Amino acid sequence: MTQFFSIPTLLIVGTVWFVHLGCTPMTEPTEERRNVPITATNVEGVIVKGLAPPVAGGFHSAILFEQDEPQAKPLSTATVTMDQRGLVFVPGLLVARVGQEVAFTNGDDVLHNVHVTNAATLETIFNVATPSKGAYLHIFESVGTYSVSCDVHPAMAAYILITEAEYAVVAQRGGQFTSSDIPPGRYTVRVWNVDPKRRSVRKIDITKDAELNLVTPE
Repeated sequence: MTQFFSIPTLLIVGTVWFVHLGCTPMTEPTEERRNVPITATNVEGVIVKGLAPPVAGGFHSAILFEQDEPQAKPLSTATVTMDQRGLVFVPGLLVARVGQEVAFTNGDDVLHNVHVTNAATLETIFNVATPSKGAYLHIFESVGTYSVSCDVHPAMAAYILITEAEYAVVAQRGGQFTSSDIPPGRYTVRVWNVDPKRRSVRKIDITKDAELNLVTPE
């Protein structure tokens, strides 16, 4: 079943460049692309900011916050989108929640395709043509990292992270991140980076505004 999901209302502060392998950076994303809601309702929370590993291989880090005692939250009905524009996937790293709808669009005037594989097993999830101005909708049912490529234009590459985390944020190029809506509580914080050596998982108690150093794995 094909569908999109939105990430929580996380405020990413500063300029975020979506860089594609073999391509020059796209223009600065709009405020709408920086702040992507994961759940259908906003929750008052504390400000969590800090530093994660910087860009590696052209891809930004992502920080996922999983509540140890999760509260039931409906998925946002909004669809999240990965576009093909200027022979680049935009964004180069997309985070979505299990069961959320993802739209793959083609904003170029040329034919593309979207070839998605499970990064761990290399299994092809789907491989579809995306004509100019066309779109394909898909719902990911399993947590994991997915590689995205275009067989027509081999230089194009991107990643999709599918998570059950209630909150997530994509860091800036240098690793800086800020989220303004994390409810107090105990969290498993997962840092994703294209370089496996820069990934980490740790337990963190968030009781008030906090600044986290997530650069070095524990």
